[in-house]
Amino acid sequence: MTLMELLRDDDGSDSANERILDAAYERFLAFGVRRTTVDDVARQAGLARITVYRRFARKNDLVHGVMLRELRRFLRDFERAVAPLPTAAEQVVEGFAVTLRVVRGHSLLARLLVTEPETILPHLTTGAAPYLAVAREFVAAHLDSPDAEAIAEMFVRVSLSFLLTPSSAIPLETDDQARAFARRHLVPFLNSGGP
Repeated sequence: MTLMELLRDDDGSDSANERILDAAYERFLAFGVRRTTVDDVARQAGLARITVYRRFARKNDLVHGVMLRELRRFLRDFERAVAPLPTAAEQVVEGFAVTLRVVRGHSLLARLLVTEPETILPHLTTGAAPYLAVAREFVAAHLDSPDAEAIAEMFVRVSLSFLLTPSSAIPLETDDQARAFARRHLVPFLNSGGP
């Protein structure tokens, strides 16, 4: 199953999975990934340990499951924000602002970047290929260009860079600043045919 299929395959029908992921999210937020065990997650979810292990064989699978669900939620928020906008340029501008705001405000990600960067950074850097592929495919689907995939890749990588290293000479603290940056520096790629 591809990651895009996994993103679409979230109708909430598997209540045990949802309980496990809810419990894992809460434990990771309260105690961090390092200090959370699968037993802790099973107790919090009110399920047998074996039930959790059948669905998530390793703790890393549980981390991946939580991240995938959070990515799925983010992409739905992103879609709601950009879908009503009539042009690709407006979607790029608003999409960049939404991405910075939502991801920077994500409680679990913010906590782990501060308290356990060694745990979360591999998922966002050297191990980020699956997540980048999903984001690239998602953004490319919104672009009407023969170079949509290359342009989407550049947008995703620029956004990720600003998210992982927010300190910058470029003012991006507010939505308006993010929109101004996107209008000036990202939108021109739509017409140039990509990087």
